[in-house]
Amino acid sequence: MTARPHAGFIPSLDGLRGIAILLVMLHHFTHFEQTTGFDGPIGSVLAFFWTGVDLFFVLSGFLITGILLDTRGRPRYFTTFYARRTLRIFPLYYLVVFVAFFVLPKFPAVYDVLAGQVGLTPAEKVDVQQWPYWLYLTNISVAAGGWAHGVLDIGWSLAIEEQFYLVWPLVVWLCAPRLMALLCAVILVAELIARVYARAIDYPSLSIFVLTWFRLDGLAVGALLALAQRRGLLPLLDRWVPFVITACAAGLVACAIQGGHPWWWNRWMQQYGYSLIAITAGAMLVSAISRPADSLWPRLLSARWLRAFGKYSYCLYLIHVPVMRAVGEYVFAPGEYTTLGMPRWIAQVLFYVAATVPAFALAWLSWRAFEAPILSLKARFQYQRAG
Repeated sequence: MTARPHAGFIPSLDGLRGIAILLVMLHHFTHFEQTTGFDGPIGSVLAFFWTGVDLFFVLSGFLITGILLDTRGRPRYFTTFYARRTLRIFPLYYLVVFVAFFVLPKFPAVYDVLAGQVGLTPAEKVDVQQWPYWLYLTNISVAAGGWAHGVLDIGWSLAIEEQFYLVWPLVVWLCAPRLMALLCAVILVAELIARVYARAIDYPSLSIFVLTWFRLDGLAVGALLALAQRRGLLPLLDRWVPFVITACAAGLVACAIQGGHPWWWNRWMQQYGYSLIAITAGAMLVSAISRPADSLWPRLLSARWLRAFGKYSYCLYLIHVPVMRAVGEYVFAPGEYTTLGMPRWIAQVLFYVAATVPAFALAWLSWRAFEAPILSLKARFQYQRAG
């Protein structure tokens, strides 16, 4: 048995993953932004960092499609892929779900803090159904009932990726590369049309944000780039990256202005912005792979500290929100995040540091003590040589 062939480890992709998790963390950790004067534009940029999750989608589409293309036709194609994905995704996720449902409720005061329920009356607290969280249907649960579980609802994007993993190996196995490329192009067009229509009929904006059939742009862009890489087309695409990023940035600014704000529920952002964000993330990926390792963008992405955030991004994503709430409650002030008598932005920077340090420490510990030992079992599920 031999390992899957690949183009070699690309450190800059860990850096992209690090950017994605830092964007998400900064978005959630920002509580003190002002909306007037010079602080208004800064607050708008920070509010826009919810887009970090879309960078995750593009990376997943690219990496998973690449694995599947490289191993298509191998013996035990499906079982090996799912075994390796299970070892990477399931253990930590289900540990967090178990702790959230069976351990934290035994400590009600702590649970209320971590779940963002401080100050709520018993009648205001939502009694959520557990089964969607165990079945990676968190996004469907959120679409049906709103943000109900303050610890686990963050898994809505993981649910989208798991649903993608469930279907995409069969698509790659059945379709020739040209047909796959056509399918991805159709998905990109269909997604835009679906969201335009959904907003036209006043479909709930939260459902558009979290349901898989509205959020396939990033995964499809990543899959297209994986196909392009195997045809040697990424250097050609890289020539267009400055123009693409400039055009998409202008489009996103226009969406924010037209909709009045940069948040994900902005009508224009949902109709057109999601597609622009996916294309922008794809352009960032193209340059990360295509440009020489000693050029500026790959060197920035290869910084050790940024790659460390990328390495631990899975645990960071799962735990950063409850850690943030614990820091806000126990370090800053009970029940609210205050400025501690300091200028607003100084307090905000202090909060970034205070929330990031314990989150990173827990993610590092998780990797060392839990994730890495489990991932070593992947050696038992190597891709076999093609017959």
